[in-house]
Amino acid sequence: MRRANAPHPPTGGNMAKIPTLAVIMISSALILGAGCITDTDDNAQSYSIVWADTPPADHKAIEAELSHQITAYPGAPYGNVTASASEKDGGMSLHISATSPTCRYLDLYDFAYMNHELTKTGYLLEAIPETTRQEAIGIAMQNPEIAGALSGGAGTGVPTVRRILPETAEEFYAPKTCISVTWADASVSALVDMDAGSVVETWSVGG
Repeated sequence: MRRANAPHPPTGGNMAKIPTLAVIMISSALILGAGCITDTDDNAQSYSIVWADTPPADHKAIEAELSHQITAYPGAPYGNVTASASEKDGGMSLHISATSPTCRYLDLYDFAYMNHELTKTGYLLEAIPETTRQEAIGIAMQNPEIAGALSGGAGTGVPTVRRILPETAEEFYAPKTCISVTWADASVSALVDMDAGSVVETWSVGG
């Protein structure tokens, strides 16, 4: 799945092509500021936030807004959230890295902050419990198109497993959280609805 927006839905019976994924890595830096975020939604959680550079003047307002726009996968609450900010087009570009002590991988978010408004511009979410990762891979491999693409020794590498947020999934399936499973060496990707236990879309991953 590409980072900022969902790929367009397939047209016809064959798997559609999507661009190669690009990962924006958040570099480490000296931690100078710290705060706290508390999410009061159903998936309530508390975690620390640290700034990789000097916090913006209105960092408290930003932190409060972030609590409504970043959410951990159920059962994998965030332990730490690191933020970095840079000036861009009269506002700020924010890069957020969130980790869960129960997950091997992390979640990455990008935001634009302008006129006191925080807008999500992209994400790459891989902080998923291992049991859920394995379940999603198993469901994907049962799909005939995916199984066919993986036959003959292709797709023997470890697939990437990522959470797809409702606002992205809605563009080509439904407004609910789903999981993508991608075998880069086999150039195939599946979108899995974990509630239904089925693959709801497949793609051929192109360059």
